Amino acid sequence: MTTASLQTPSTCPCCSGKAFAQCCDLYLSGKTYPNNAEALMRSRYSAYVTGNLPYLKKSWHPDTCPELSEQDLQTKWLRLEVIKAKKGLKKSIVEFKAWFEDDDAEHALHEISLFKLYKKRWVYVEPLESWD
Repeated sequence: MTTASLQTPSTCPCCSGKAFAQCCDLYLSGKTYPNNAEALMRSRYSAYVTGNLPYLKKSWHPDTCPELSEQDLQTKWLRLEVIKAKKGLKKSIVEFKAWFEDDDAEHALHEISLFKLYKKRWVYVEPLESWD
């Protein structure tokens, strides 16, 4: 696989099984915006995989968004596993494992994430300690 193919994958990196053009690329390109927290979380994962820094900033709540740079996008992400999602009207929670490679070994980032509606759009807020 070439570097160019990593930037524009044919199958969506979010592991939905859909073509990238019919899945997260719709969000990353700005054609539309995710209408639920799980779709937003999947698109954010795809943004990390493809190096889409502007989308990550746009989809992060302004009160919790850190200073991000290209250096934050150097991780080699392997796959995404959504464990469960709880949909709400104004806030939602998504638990996932994002697998990555580090020092030739596979590791997982396991997170329970809080998402909220902000200006009529879902945004990532922060990781939670538990489902409470």
